[in-house]
Parts: sequence; structure tokens; C-alpha cells
Amino acid sequence: MNMKDRKLLPNNENSEGKFEEFLEGFREYEKDMLASKAQDEFLDAYSLWLKTKSLRDKLEAIKLGMRFEALNPAFSLASIFPLK
Repeated sequence: MNMKDRKLLPNNENSEGKFEEFLEGFREYEKDMLASKAQDEFLDAYSLWLKTKSLRDKLEAIKLGMRFEALNPAFSLASIFPLK
């Protein structure tokens, strides 16, 4: 604690650093959760398309796959739906 205007105040530098560390961890958690949700949605849509083979279901799977690919660059939609 430091003295300012004769009052004891918490060390803001230390608490700001801890708060930034917390926020960074939260952002990483949020990113992971969004990617996990996008993966689940894509897999559900892809599974449905495998059953129905309808164009509508295929387009939905591609749309959701693109969303997942944006969140997880390790995923390659082109390996599942190659461009012809």
C-alpha cells in the first residue's frame, strides 16, 4: 500500500496486472468455448447432411464449417468439401 493524500490506497499497479491476467484468461476461455460450440454445430450439420444428402443440409454444413474454420485454423473445410 502507498500513501496518497494521507490515505492508504491499494497498489493499483499490482491489481491492474492481475486483472489484465484474469481478462486474458477469460478471453482464451471464451475463444475455446466458441470454437467448441462451432465444432459441435458443424458436426451436427455434417452428420445430418451425410444422412440426407440434400443440398440445403450441405450448404448449412459448409456455412457452419466456415465459421468453425475461422475460429480454428487447424481445421480444413476443404479436406471435407473439396473444391471441384
